[in-house]
Amino acid sequence: MFKKLCIVILLLFLLNGVNSIRLIDPISTELTTDDYIGSASPGSTLELIFSKELGKFDSLKINSELPSGFDTKVRDYLETIKVFITIPKDAINDTYSLNLTLSGKSTEDADIYFIVKNGLLDASLNNYSNQTFVSSPASYTFTLINNSHADDEFYLSALLPWYWLEEKGLAGNALGDHVIKINVPRKSTKEVTLTIYPQTHGEKIFDVVVNLTPKEEKKFSLKVDAKQTFIGKTQNIFYGIPFYSFSLVPSFDLIGLFSLLFN
Repeated sequence: MFKKLCIVILLLFLLNGVNSIRLIDPISTELTTDDYIGSASPGSTLELIFSKELGKFDSLKINSELPSGFDTKVRDYLETIKVFITIPKDAINDTYSLNLTLSGKSTEDADIYFIVKNGLLDASLNNYSNQTFVSSPASYTFTLINNSHADDEFYLSALLPWYWLEEKGLAGNALGDHVIKINVPRKSTKEVTLTIYPQTHGEKIFDVVVNLTPKEEKKFSLKVDAKQTFIGKTQNIFYGIPFYSFSLVPSFDLIGLFSLLFN
């Protein structure tokens, strides 16, 4: 009796699999009716990967239309079919539905939906204060968080003069104007390090802005305390000799010599 029951359950499972569409990414599931396939932020691209089920399907057609500004593209690969949904930067936070058909040796329809919303991306600061010497590096680490089902780009900018910034201070691509672009894959986090080189001594507070989406940003206030080096102190004395009393020249010469030797 138990063996017959197992056979019946197996047959039902196989029959169910014959009449279904399998979504591989971003959520692995057998599509039935009105299935949720992920969430994404405005301005991102949601990538859907469908299985061809070993030759059962060879094409995919999108039957419904998304609102103006959305763009959908279908790409055919050897064993899969991909659908790219580009979400406009000004997209309204809402639920969006699509009806699609996979065709080939058999034809299957699927109704799917995805959610567009803000708040899926975030950033945090690991250390807000640093102590260093003038012209020496001071590093700050940020954690970028992507909780959406789409790869996303973060933009980080330090509100400092260009000569305070290292040319390759971040693990990303420089866009000019001291803005760095960092790509963070879906459902993951990435740490990036900002390195600055303070050019004046003393404490300085400066801001770093992380743009999450076109309408979301986070601002962090950072502090650096730059100490003056021995060379920095003494070379000022050396270059100031013409303005001192002639009787003090020997002592200033000695201090200036030290600064040159240690430079």
